[in-house]
Amino acid sequence: MSTSEFDGYKVDHLFLLIGENPLPNYVAANLLLNKGGTAYLVHTTGTNESATRLQKILKSELNGFKDVVLPSLGDYESDAFHIQKKISEELEKIKAGKIGLNYTGGTKAMAVHSYRAAFANRSDAIFSYLDPRRLEMCIDREDGERDRIKIKPSTLPVQLVKIFQLHFQLDESNLKKLKANIKKEPQLAGLANVFANIFADKLKVDKWFSWYYDVFRKQTRKSNGKDDWKSEEALKDILISLESLPGEIALAFKQENFINPDNKLSLKEVKKTENFIKNKHFCEWLNGLWLEHYVLRQIQYLAECGYINDYGMTFNVPLPGTKQGFEFDVAFTRGYQLFALSCTTESKRGMCKQKLFEAYLRARQMGGDEARVALICCSNEPDTLKAEIADSINDNKIQVFGREHLTNLSQEIADWIAQNDREASK
Repeated sequence: MSTSEFDGYKVDHLFLLIGENPLPNYVAANLLLNKGGTAYLVHTTGTNESATRLQKILKSELNGFKDVVLPSLGDYESDAFHIQKKISEELEKIKAGKIGLNYTGGTKAMAVHSYRAAFANRSDAIFSYLDPRRLEMCIDREDGERDRIKIKPSTLPVQLVKIFQLHFQLDESNLKKLKANIKKEPQLAGLANVFANIFADKLKVDKWFSWYYDVFRKQTRKSNGKDDWKSEEALKDILISLESLPGEIALAFKQENFINPDNKLSLKEVKKTENFIKNKHFCEWLNGLWLEHYVLRQIQYLAECGYINDYGMTFNVPLPGTKQGFEFDVAFTRGYQLFALSCTTESKRGMCKQKLFEAYLRARQMGGDEARVALICCSNEPDTLKAEIADSINDNKIQVFGREHLTNLSQEIADWIAQNDREASK
């Protein structure tokens, strides 16, 4: 991490207003606080848990901070007198060192009255905020103008796990589970690439679905109406004809050693390759999970080219009181900016919209206004789908990749990243 551009604006005492998303506070603390400095996480009753998590993270990192304290406004987030009184009390304890206030988070009242208290006590205080649209740290000047410093991806690379830690109370056990569940290596990348080429061709994909529903599912699904896979014991003996399967997939199955001597797809042979722990996992892979692994491989390419910092698939955060927790399909970071990718082999408009909308809400919750979201699907009209969803959420910073983009997906995602960089530079 190189933060030399920020050296002239670093302080010894940095006041941070804690809002719903602690990520901007984490960024500001790392960029604007001197070694040996103290961070003051000004919070309310409603943001106490966020402040406590951030305090724990900042203290655990080797960033050289002297201390991280938690001034509380209680339930007075809009009370001018109480806010100014609390900030003034903290300022009076400071006998030496430069003081700064970053007012990115918190309520407007917290920002205004914290500013007034700091300005009244220290005329040399440095005031700053994070511009999420331009990915810049803005420093207010006395003449009413501001200095803008671009936060480059190399300035502060943030790991995906760190973003989850900032938002969720994860004990050591759950943190260990999260790290263990994140996949960085795609499963059957070669076969997934074959599927991507098949799904890019409308005629071939129709032939695939005909085989999958009329042959494969009929033999592997239970007939109880619950759409469950058969038991492991039953699945292992199933042999499936390849007669109506697209030739490219049949050849790929053979290359993966999934075919028995009678030229049938054998789940017993699939299990022997040790690609899947259970037979039903292979069934799930064919059911559409292959697309996530294909996308993961494209993200790997971009990571190898230096476009992104951290990436992974299957972010399943075990949250107390929830059955499924909090999930992402595929995600990556570029600097501290979160990019979330939602994947579906669906082409139906309603299903695609639902997937993108869910991913959009989760990404905004995790990454704030800086987060970017894309849907990777099999729609034949990705542009109109994007326009419709962008209009409904009043945000055009989303992207939709459809059937036509599948075979060149890594370049399409690279172009999307570059477009975001251009927009941030305007």
